[in-house]
Amino acid sequence: MPLLLSALAGVAQAVPVAVDVGHYLERPGATSAYGIAEFEYNQSLAAVLAARLAADGVPVRMIGWRGEMADLRERPRQAEAAGAGFFLSIHHDSVQESQLAPWVWKGRVMRHADGFAGFSLYVSRLNPRLEESLACARAIGAALRDAGLPIATHHAASPAGPGLAWADEARGVYYYDNLVVLKTASVPAVLLEAGVIVNRDEERQLATAERRSLTATAVTRGLRDCGVTEPIGSRGDQ
Repeated sequence: MPLLLSALAGVAQAVPVAVDVGHYLERPGATSAYGIAEFEYNQSLAAVLAARLAADGVPVRMIGWRGEMADLRERPRQAEAAGAGFFLSIHHDSVQESQLAPWVWKGRVMRHADGFAGFSLYVSRLNPRLEESLACARAIGAALRDAGLPIATHHAASPAGPGLAWADEARGVYYYDNLVVLKTASVPAVLLEAGVIVNRDEERQLATAERRSLTATAVTRGLRDCGVTEPIGSRGDQ
């Protein structure tokens, strides 16, 4: 039996999942190759994921949806106060400044890095529920990989030297111990970078309903596989 499911055995009511929209309006994250703020991508994917989870009968707690939440520590606190048993932060990826190259789009100078693509997942070894966090990150990574999405490998190395340590290279999972929303959460917590928005081709894909649906479906499957959620009809109260 999966870790979280065994811990919740005998509990009839589904445990809410917190879906955290990464960044906020005043600091909206990376700028895409086409000049769109990362927050917009995070918000759009989070909405699709929340709807997909809700369709499976999973209670969802949206965190930072309106773009107002500047205090990173408040995000897991708010999720836990709302009863969430799992915290998933939604982001879209970029690269280091030195890896960006200029190009012109509609008369504006933008920056891109077409040699980088794919999803990645992160857990913190400072999170008190690391074992469960890692199990779910692996399950989500496996589902995304099985859906045909590539794994982003560029965070494992950088021009300045070694990058982040792999937690599970085959499933796209890194250790990133000092991410505030992960290390301060008292529940299992994972951060997803859904794709690289400075890659011009991948950004076009990430902006489509089809790619968001594919990602959301894979994430939902991963959460089932690690025992965070169960499909309608499998719980004892159904």
